[in-house]
Amino acid sequence: MKGDHESYAKQLIESVRGFDRCNWCGREARKNRKGLCRPCDRVLNNLEAVEKHIREHPPKSRDFMLDWELRVAREMKNDCIAWGQMLKNILAGPVDSLSLEHWFGKIAGTVARDEKMYHGMANVLGAVFSAEQRQVLSYLLWKVFATEASHTRFKRAMARAQRESMKTG
Repeated sequence: MKGDHESYAKQLIESVRGFDRCNWCGREARKNRKGLCRPCDRVLNNLEAVEKHIREHPPKSRDFMLDWELRVAREMKNDCIAWGQMLKNILAGPVDSLSLEHWFGKIAGTVARDEKMYHGMANVLGAVFSAEQRQVLSYLLWKVFATEASHTRFKRAMARAQRESMKTG
């Protein structure tokens, strides 16, 4: 019985590897000629617009707002690419039980407002789920949180840009 579930898990991961995905975020979506989904294309267009504005209108003195917009746009691009890299790591496998504990912690933080609910459960999760099952679970959870991440990308990018400006400023 356990062998059947593992073969189904392998089949699912193999089919998922073949999906047409955004080159940055990895989500299954229709891509443009640049290989990006619509949300990632908007991020790229915004970054290019800010960079073009800076090239065409170089500030005489340091322009805080322009620096801020550029920093946020770059953070949004980095966020898109980071989610795509997470997916590549999941699909490359194997997924360790500590990573699965992290995904369950994200669920608990979102649903129950208790990120530490599954803290210390990595060994149990590793014993309960096979390597293939951990990979499928991680993929399914990544899919949920990657979609949420595309909706909250700007907010996270602003927070990271603010932390960076506090470090350098």
